[in-house]
Amino acid sequence: MLVVVLVLAQLYWVRWFYLYYIRGPIALYQKSSTPRDMTRTLDPAYPEPIDDELLHFLEANESRLAAMGFVDPHRTTNLKTYPLTLVASSMEHPEHGDHVIVIGCRPPREASERDVSSIAFDSEFADGVRLVTSNTRTLRYWPEAPFIDHVRLAEVVNVTELYRFHRRRVARRAEKVRQKKITRGRTPEQRLVFAKRRHLDLHKHLVRIRYWRRAPGGLRFTLRGAVFSAWRHVFPWRSIDQWLVRRRARATMRLA
Repeated sequence: MLVVVLVLAQLYWVRWFYLYYIRGPIALYQKSSTPRDMTRTLDPAYPEPIDDELLHFLEANESRLAAMGFVDPHRTTNLKTYPLTLVASSMEHPEHGDHVIVIGCRPPREASERDVSSIAFDSEFADGVRLVTSNTRTLRYWPEAPFIDHVRLAEVVNVTELYRFHRRRVARRAEKVRQKKITRGRTPEQRLVFAKRRHLDLHKHLVRIRYWRRAPGGLRFTLRGAVFSAWRHVFPWRSIDQWLVRRRARATMRLA
């Protein structure tokens, strides 16, 4: 009986290793190319149907941010099917020079992660570093760009408290390096260009670290990117990465 149990246990772990360490990277590598950036502005004069729960999330946070001094919400999406299940809303703080993006997302039912809506504040400095403070819970697929200092406070759901932590980080760094005010432009067209430029910066970073490669019609995973992106979501690398994220978050909250 013991031998049977041991054999079954070995078969289980062999199957698990094959699915996550071999089959997972192969599936990512064979995935069709990521299309070119199709982000577009949602014109408030011609409202488009948005998922009810997602719309409530956006409106509630836009209202709170407006009370904190943020202005000019600009909503974007890259979807064309209704109701929209992925919408981003960006705003800026004219006094502090900070930028915020509220991402409302309802993933497909088969997705492994359910709570993916998030809020991210960011500030830029004269040396090119961008400070980001978010409450995203999504797992990381790739390393951050070297010029981005991102702290993920997943447990902070209150937008006012999250911004307080961000401002403490900004003030601490501004003692050594001058902060630059972020401006997205005055028109919806200029703000859309700002959003697409941010997307382009991410794509350039992924190509630079050889996670993605340019392909006809968009971008595709490299073999290196497929392997490392898949492995980041399985034991033990997932646990190590999440431990590092939580450790950084605890350190930030203690200092603040």
